[in-house]
Amino acid sequence: MNSTQKLALNLFLSVLLIAVILHYIGIGEILSAFRGINLLWFLCAITLYLILIIIMSERIRIVLKSMGTSLSAKSILPSNLAGLFASDFTPARVGYFFTAFSLSSRFNIPLEKTLSAIFCPQLFDFLIKAVSATILTLLIIGTIGLDGWLMHTVIIAIAFTAIIFAGLLVFTPKFLKLFSFAEHIPVISIAFHMLMNMQANSHYVLKVKWKVISITLISWAVKALEWTCLAYALNIAITGHILTDFLFMMVFQGAITIIQFMPIPTVAGIGASEATSAYILILFGVPLASGIAFAFLTRLIMILIDMFSISIILEYLKTHALDRSLEQLTVVH
Repeated sequence: MNSTQKLALNLFLSVLLIAVILHYIGIGEILSAFRGINLLWFLCAITLYLILIIIMSERIRIVLKSMGTSLSAKSILPSNLAGLFASDFTPARVGYFFTAFSLSSRFNIPLEKTLSAIFCPQLFDFLIKAVSATILTLLIIGTIGLDGWLMHTVIIAIAFTAIIFAGLLVFTPKFLKLFSFAEHIPVISIAFHMLMNMQANSHYVLKVKWKVISITLISWAVKALEWTCLAYALNIAITGHILTDFLFMMVFQGAITIIQFMPIPTVAGIGASEATSAYILILFGVPLASGIAFAFLTRLIMILIDMFSISIILEYLKTHALDRSLEQLTVVH
């Protein structure tokens, strides 16, 4: 099965999941939730998402600067937005790596540098998501008891293991050498060489790790505030107090977005993350239709903003082919 066929299958499964959700709940119920939307809270959420994109661009700027490449956050922002848009329609959101390809092309920066600037800080993001999933699981157990605790524990353990494993691959040369046999395996060799190239720059990320961690924590808070505004836009209140609702959204959004990064056969977790969001919100007293409407809205707001980067993607595709770009990764610098 080639990449086009896989994408078509992922899209089909995503549409199927959405269709099942709409049929089960009733599209009228979901539309009714949308009709009562508070525009002021919705506009606040849009503003916060725009701020989040700027913060993410600043994080990339800091990492690139540590590698000796000076760019402004303003010049990075279009490529960052394009990567986000690509991630909205790719399995496990791998399309976000397009940010690296775009920056490399626009500013003539070695691809291994831009990939390091994207992937290495993402490890801190994933760690936050794993911690969020742990806290959310404890909240759920406290709400409904110990039913299903073993499954949740296994999932969290797998997430933490995957993050630690990825961190060792990127930041520890001796650990990566244990997998040197992958260099001779078709397709997998591309990932192996990519990691080798990224290791050549990973120490620069460690030099600015506290700045990266600080910005990552700020972005986590901004995203949680965005989701709080979206919840209030739909008249959803978990506790009725904005501070505790905000704290809930910090762990809720961190945990839920893990699903969008999982290698499940859907487009960026479409359908799966919405269903999971609604199920968890039900446990905290949110009506099913409102929970689904909220989940759809969190995704819709990203797509509506990210789509303004289509021109950047088209500009890249006019002069490059992604397969030729991937070939650059097999050259160890």
